[in-house]
Amino acid sequence: MTAVSPVVGNTIYTFETVDSTQAVLGQLAADGAPEGTIVVARHQTAGRGSRGKQWWDAPGESLMFSALLRPPGPIAWAPQLSLVSGVAVVDALRARCDVDARIRWPNDVMIEGKKVCGVLPEAVSHADGRVNYVLLGIGINVHQREFPPELRDRATSLLMATGVVHDHALLLAATLTALDRRYGEWLSSGFRELRVEWRKRAGTLGQRVRIRGGGEGVAVDVDDTGALLVDAGRGALTRVVSAVADSVE
Repeated sequence: MTAVSPVVGNTIYTFETVDSTQAVLGQLAADGAPEGTIVVARHQTAGRGSRGKQWWDAPGESLMFSALLRPPGPIAWAPQLSLVSGVAVVDALRARCDVDARIRWPNDVMIEGKKVCGVLPEAVSHADGRVNYVLLGIGINVHQREFPPELRDRATSLLMATGVVHDHALLLAATLTALDRRYGEWLSSGFRELRVEWRKRAGTLGQRVRIRGGGEGVAVDVDDTGALLVDAGRGALTRVVSAVADSVE
């Protein structure tokens, strides 16, 4: 990969309420919006998380945005952007909020074992299998004081973790700056160079995970493509790709 990083956040659209920032940005992307375009909303009525789950939020409590990326290369590279984004979010949370966040492979950011941020990359390809664009959705729980019963044991917010009210605009700026930096590094060198930084921020390594489709093992590393390497006791590491490993509670 050889390219110069764009300015992520060169154009920002802000909305009070949308069905989904991904849907709004998807239309802008199809209409030719430039790389780095951002859509931000105070509330989503149909927000989506990974694996088709609904993203829960109350108006003004979360920082929710989608970033338009147009990386050159095959569509198979797109899932790596989950890991790249995780590194960027952890960078931003440490710099802006002074919290020790960790990445749960491939697309969650955690504080003390509870989810504070989710990342959702959705890629559209050209007919030749190369990337047309990627919609990178990021949702950070900021001001929640509580969550619905089904989420209380699994989710947290920056307010709950730090006791501090954080400014959405400053947090957005810090996250976009970190994302622009890490995306630029990925464009220049691929995930190989970012692998060291990802490991430093990882919470999954050393944990026992369940591999969907059967079996369990210990997550020991990620490879140069961002795939999770799991020791399932079979004499060789199992390579897990594209969000098909679940932590064993």
